[in-house]
Amino acid sequence: MSHQSESEEHALTDKETIAKELKKILVEDLFVSIPEGEIKLEDSISSDLGVDSVGLIELVTILEEKYGIEISDEAASENLRTLDRLSSLVLAKIAARGGEPVVSESRG
Repeated sequence: MSHQSESEEHALTDKETIAKELKKILVEDLFVSIPEGEIKLEDSISSDLGVDSVGLIELVTILEEKYGIEISDEAASENLRTLDRLSSLVLAKIAARGGEPVVSESRG
């Protein structure tokens, strides 16, 4: 077992966890027809997964509430392309806020 620094290991786990939560939100809240297990990090949120502009706005709102973060329009337009970029953005916003994710009660 390699000895990554604890923060590196923690960041990897967090990004993976966030990506899983994003997939769940896409399927359960935004009604993406692709099963969670088949959604890939490099999939385009709009063209591959079929989330329209209203869905993207709703996604940002859900993420802001769930994680206690703010996502500017500029950050959203740059990072709402793929799940990989979006999960990195959410992770960075949580880190900038200086803490663990604020997980609100489950949405379903």
